[in-house]
Amino acid sequence: METTLKSLDTVIKASLIGFVLFSMFSISVSQISLGLGGLAWFVKLQLTRSWKEQFWPIGIPVLFYVVACLLAVAFAVDPDYSYKSLKKLLQILIFFWVLNTVRDEKHRDFLITLLIISGCVAASYGFYQFLVTELTESTRVAGTMSIYMTFAGILMLVGLLASGRFVFRRPREKWVAGAVGLILFCLLLTLTRQAWLGFFAGSLFLVTLWRVRFLLAVPIIAVMVYFLSPSAVQSRIHSMVNLNDWTLQARIALWKGGWNVFKDYPVTGCGFRCMDLVHPDYPDPTGYIEKYRGMHNNFVQIAVDTGILGLISWMSIWAAYFWQIFRRYFQAGENDSLRWVVTGSGAAVVGFLAGGMFEVNFYDSEVAMLLFFIMALPFCGQKQKPDLVNGTNG
Repeated sequence: METTLKSLDTVIKASLIGFVLFSMFSISVSQISLGLGGLAWFVKLQLTRSWKEQFWPIGIPVLFYVVACLLAVAFAVDPDYSYKSLKKLLQILIFFWVLNTVRDEKHRDFLITLLIISGCVAASYGFYQFLVTELTESTRVAGTMSIYMTFAGILMLVGLLASGRFVFRRPREKWVAGAVGLILFCLLLTLTRQAWLGFFAGSLFLVTLWRVRFLLAVPIIAVMVYFLSPSAVQSRIHSMVNLNDWTLQARIALWKGGWNVFKDYPVTGCGFRCMDLVHPDYPDPTGYIEKYRGMHNNFVQIAVDTGILGLISWMSIWAAYFWQIFRRYFQAGENDSLRWVVTGSGAAVVGFLAGGMFEVNFYDSEVAMLLFFIMALPFCGQKQKPDLVNGTNG
């Protein structure tokens, strides 16, 4: 038994490293690592009968969301068409897998360092693409991913986590500052405005917790970034404040169409990917709904797919998460080894939610998988007690 358990621990540790290293490069390898590591974890729990010793923070909101998704499929316009999307729910297990298998700060910090280094390598490749190809809206930097939006999403998450490490960890690490600068520059080269917005929102979160008065410097820094950026980046920044920009108008049309569908399926939604089936039944003078079908907003998309039950339970996940990490932040006091992980993780989630106002990044598997990993970090490497408020451990 002892030899078997040691072998399982080795598989878990190796799979965590594989997941982190390849999260910036290959979803296939990341999923294989997750599958092997998750299976090893479950087998170990079964052999040791240690299920009750595992921690499940935010477990109740997650359970409610899973139930809402099952109901959405059961009452979908076409259940056979909708049920395939349920496999994405397995990605949520990453959160519980990580926090229950990374049980000390040294291991946690090692994985975070690997992730930041991996992000720098991916950003360097994106910078190489910029050097060899003229940067335009049709030739955006997609780096190591198949599409620029996904690349921008994972850069944003890693960049914000690294920013939290630089700002709150003592002593400060100069190499982390360099990593943040490289990742941010490559993020600009993706010309992906929703990820820019996410990084900006996450940065405000960090600055507010660090030094509120430094918020006054944010406009100055933004102006400096603008003037130091390539012309293609400056053009995209201009479009962010142009209310007549066609991409904004397209999103408004999609949100209006989503609202119309939601009104007809308010409780459990019309099922995942249901817009593919029901959009002909709704007026679409702009043609955007037929063209895109996705809602380009997490909240609208989830409301359409899973109804009010899914939307409320999904929002409760983030409410429970922030309740938990703010408790940890204030309990940490001057404990830098915990504060920087809490703030970096929180900033990444803030960035994800802000970016999700203009893109359905929750359905982007590469982004969602990395997000759940980063969410788990504040719960790793410490003894945890039952949380009576949420009715879960944590």
